[in-house]
Amino acid sequence: MDDSARTDTELLLIFKSGDIQGFNTLFNRHWASLFRLANRILEDQDLAKDTIQETFVSLFESVPHKEINNVKAYLFQCVKYQCFMQLRSGRISEKRLSRLNTVIASNCVEEYMDAEELQTILNQKIESLPEKCREVFYLSRYELLSNKKIAEHLNILQKTVEHQITKALKILRVSVGKLALIAWVLVS
Repeated sequence: MDDSARTDTELLLIFKSGDIQGFNTLFNRHWASLFRLANRILEDQDLAKDTIQETFVSLFESVPHKEINNVKAYLFQCVKYQCFMQLRSGRISEKRLSRLNTVIASNCVEEYMDAEELQTILNQKIESLPEKCREVFYLSRYELLSNKKIAEHLNILQKTVEHQITKALKILRVSVGKLALIAWVLVS
């Protein structure tokens, strides 16, 4: 399979198995967007390049010792951290420091777009749940009904409601992943 078609998680696993190509593909995939972020914050291309280099060194060193669930988010957090360290070291002018809030605000838009993508995927997975399970899950999570109210509304036992919600969460957790499910709960 072509590495460009692999997910970040797959590439990370390839790298963890000892194949440097997974790391190289991650670098090539994310370098430009990370550089743009660092350059917007620091307004210094050389410093931005150094920041990206430090970020990927951090990734390289942490992969064997750390569980990284979302590579892109990890890299963006590392770049922000490295930029803060540059700002803290005093190598950056006050003018550049004032731009930092603007950059942080712009990242919220990207995170919102990622959350919308995630919501679309979860909606598809919810639609694929068995009918009764989907109905109970919808009443619980979207209509915010208590288990008792759902049981009364559907004329079923409260234990059945609890079982159906547990079943739905288990299916979603397996098909989408724990991290995505947590993000969905936070976004909803």
